Amino acid sequence: MEVLILSKTKYGSTQVCVGGICIINQQFIRLLNKGGYYQPADTQFNIGDIWDITFTINPNRKEPHNEDVTIQTYKFVRKIYALETYIKNMDVPIWRNNISNIFEGKILWQRNGKGYFSENIKNYPSHSVGFWISDVDLRYSNGSYFYESNGVSKQIVYKGNQTALQVIPKGKLIRLSLAKWWKPEDSEIEARCYLQLSGWYEDQPEPVKKIEVKPTVKAQSISKNYEIPKYQVPKITPQPKNTSGPCYIATLCYNDFYAEEVCSFRDFRDATLTNTRLGRLFIAKYYIFAPKLTAKLENHKIFNRVIKHIILNPLLIIIKTLKLDRK
Repeated sequence: MEVLILSKTKYGSTQVCVGGICIINQQFIRLLNKGGYYQPADTQFNIGDIWDITFTINPNRKEPHNEDVTIQTYKFVRKIYALETYIKNMDVPIWRNNISNIFEGKILWQRNGKGYFSENIKNYPSHSVGFWISDVDLRYSNGSYFYESNGVSKQIVYKGNQTALQVIPKGKLIRLSLAKWWKPEDSEIEARCYLQLSGWYEDQPEPVKKIEVKPTVKAQSISKNYEIPKYQVPKITPQPKNTSGPCYIATLCYNDFYAEEVCSFRDFRDATLTNTRLGRLFIAKYYIFAPKLTAKLENHKIFNRVIKHIILNPLLIIIKTLKLDRK
């Protein structure tokens, strides 16, 4: 089953807690080794990777940490660079705006502003992880991010693997999680699992594959006069406006990540498809199946030209005529 790696949170000095989501059914999972342990700090699982993983449900999991699974086999598949867009298009639930909306509104708060769940109040959420888009900037100080709105101040401990930003701007897609159950020694306080911030997501440009350009040498006749070999200067395609995320099939058919036609399809995606539920569903399914289809079509140049002239070019004419690539 293909799994998108979502987070790596620190657990001690030698381990990290790796979280993911199954692409086919949007099931959140937490990846444990066969011994029931978290991943080593230098794990090969990285945020944005998609791995083909077989796993079994961990029998020792405890609410609300319903995501624990034990890895059986794993194989790297590909990497997602437009990660924020990809997640939003997966049609997964996202908490929005006020912090009181997170974790189904069930979270409790200490006087110091830290959120938690208590073993004495068994009103647990269905998951111990989730996505959130805040309505205010989150400011970083002393290992925590602070949510401040209308005189209310809440504190979220940061446990992610990314370098902390001084400010996470409002509107940014964030991942929240609940730490493992913990009870301080020699204390009458019950066991609690505390709210923590695992990380945030951004779209990164997909790296362009480097194409080796071999020099073209002019044939030389056997004579006293000879010419210095002339080298063919590679053409450099300027980077157009919209390079936000991969457009797999169009990139393959037009043979250029930055081609005007490819960027127009991205404009169509951002300006039209993302505005409807059906469009967002199409985008989500496209990013699931397009990479596999592209891999199969990569060496079929004639078929790619057919797709380009019979399907993509006419579709592009319609998009341009109806101005569907403009917001």
